[in-house]
Amino acid sequence: MLDSLYEKALKKRDNINQQIKEIESFQVDVSEQWVDYPIVESNLNTNIAAGDGSINKRKFLPFIFYAICAEGLLNVHNGFKRVESSEIDIIAHHKYVEDRLRSYMNIFEIKNALKLLKEYDVDIFLFDGSILGNLIRPFPIEKELKKQVKEKIRAKYLPLLEEEVNILDVAITSSKFASEIADEFNDNTEPMIYLENLENMVFISELMNHDKKIVAISKTSTSNEYFDSKVPDMAIFDMYSKKQGYSKPRYSYVKDVKMDFPVKNEFFKGLTFTIFYARLEDHKNMLKFELPYRATENDITRLLKTIKNISAEGYPLLLKKAHNDVVIRKNDLENLSKIIGFREKSGREMLNE
Repeated sequence: MLDSLYEKALKKRDNINQQIKEIESFQVDVSEQWVDYPIVESNLNTNIAAGDGSINKRKFLPFIFYAICAEGLLNVHNGFKRVESSEIDIIAHHKYVEDRLRSYMNIFEIKNALKLLKEYDVDIFLFDGSILGNLIRPFPIEKELKKQVKEKIRAKYLPLLEEEVNILDVAITSSKFASEIADEFNDNTEPMIYLENLENMVFISELMNHDKKIVAISKTSTSNEYFDSKVPDMAIFDMYSKKQGYSKPRYSYVKDVKMDFPVKNEFFKGLTFTIFYARLEDHKNMLKFELPYRATENDITRLLKTIKNISAEGYPLLLKKAHNDVVIRKNDLENLSKIIGFREKSGREMLNE
């Protein structure tokens, strides 16, 4: 079978390379949207923190074994202050597993950040990824639960989740009510997933109270807000200039999202996000930035100078360290499985026999 793929590669090589040339020669006026700007490191003393999370899972025939790890890091003069959170457990096979585990990781990341912001003097907190994307991503089971069920869950459990904002225990608070939810809704999984989604929203709203300190950074993006093209904005900016600089900001209004939020709807609808791209060092990677407030170009240049202080090779070192600290590799998961004592086959072993 692989031989046929090699043959196909030889046959299609010229055609594919021609398509790539057409993409690279894509014509669009970028000059009014991009500013070549030498980013000089700021001389201000700024307390910068960063956070990231990781998930990995292994499927067994009766269940899925998963591990989640998240970390918040604050750079201080004699090292780092850390807030760490992790979980290993099993979860039943169902169609919402991916969304559910991602929600767990988001909760850990946000609570780590809130704990650092509460306990230390943090000026800027860097997130890996998109906060706006997490906010406006539809609940996977929103349409499958009856209105009466959702209202009952919000009325009974939402106040309990909101109490946890002040306690700020870095854990999945919803799990405290798992037995009660199971009894109340006949062991159906959907009500519990809905409650976990509510928890995620509650703590995102709390994070937004620190909006001027929050910076989300993505290494990849397929967004096309600027040029409405099949080619992503990030790729167009990257082809246009290899110099340090930034794009003129675009603003995303949450009120334009065609959905209502199950908690704090007016608060979320009032949010504005600033979106822009930047390169911190010549010929290095383009990055996408997302700020949960309306920022000016002056705000952007000040921010980039500050972040340049803790960057190398065009990327914030603190984010890189957080990523390296939390990443869960395949062999890590296998070792965790052995510690637990799993002996049940996953179903793929026969392929290697």
